[in-house]
Amino acid sequence: MLREVNRLILSEIAKVCHTKIPYVGIACSALMALVAKQSVESFAQPGEVTAYNYFSSSAMLAATLTTPIFATIFAALSIASETSNGTLRVVLVRPVSRFQFLTSKFLVAILYLVLLVVANCAVALLIARGYPLRNAFDKNLELPSPTVQVLIYFYGLLLSLLPQIATVAFAFLVSVLVTTGGSAVGIALGLLLTLQAAKQFISIGGYELSTFVFSTYYDLPMKIADAKAGGMYELWLQERTYWMLGTSGIAILVFLALSYYVFLRRDLNT
Repeated sequence: MLREVNRLILSEIAKVCHTKIPYVGIACSALMALVAKQSVESFAQPGEVTAYNYFSSSAMLAATLTTPIFATIFAALSIASETSNGTLRVVLVRPVSRFQFLTSKFLVAILYLVLLVVANCAVALLIARGYPLRNAFDKNLELPSPTVQVLIYFYGLLLSLLPQIATVAFAFLVSVLVTTGGSAVGIALGLLLTLQAAKQFISIGGYELSTFVFSTYYDLPMKIADAKAGGMYELWLQERTYWMLGTSGIAILVFLALSYYVFLRRDLNT
């Protein structure tokens, strides 16, 4: 099974490389590093910005804007585009099970999500070389060593992938349910953006709806990383982190379970 899924993944990557949308997303994610540079410099005092401050700002900006949008578009097109083009039935005529096909599609969507993050980080690292590691305001602070700071941000990036993966799983479910690529993208993005706005104004049992929504925590890990790297006492495991792990983990399991349930029982002739 693993060999077949791996073959499907390589085939899917080769097909994706001949389309334009993935490159647009990667370019926009990289562009966020330049936008972050202008943003941090316009709001900071001269000499206040450090390489670590800038890098975290770039990562948070991409995590809340370009990464979820383009990851959603990519995942929403993954199955729906195959259905609308009529290639889904052709692919599954070969000795490929529906489970293997769906698994390979989801893993490629996750790979694209990682590429979006890497594109932003790569450009941010190049720009960060122009900033000092410390500024005048840090002289009286005991900061972690450069090696520890790198590890802190790396851990923050890994944690920030969890709510993003939940976003991919959500768009993936929409792609399974909808039969045309354009409709899948529109519905997935529309629901995601509507939820982003509505969650701030709805309360459940004394809690804001945002507490229960995975997209609330896109930038939380990098905020914690920035505080820890800046010499502040901050814990990785705190209440908001538990909420992030819970909402993201449950969302991933539910969305994927529904995706497999629907797709494995779906009539491909409709």
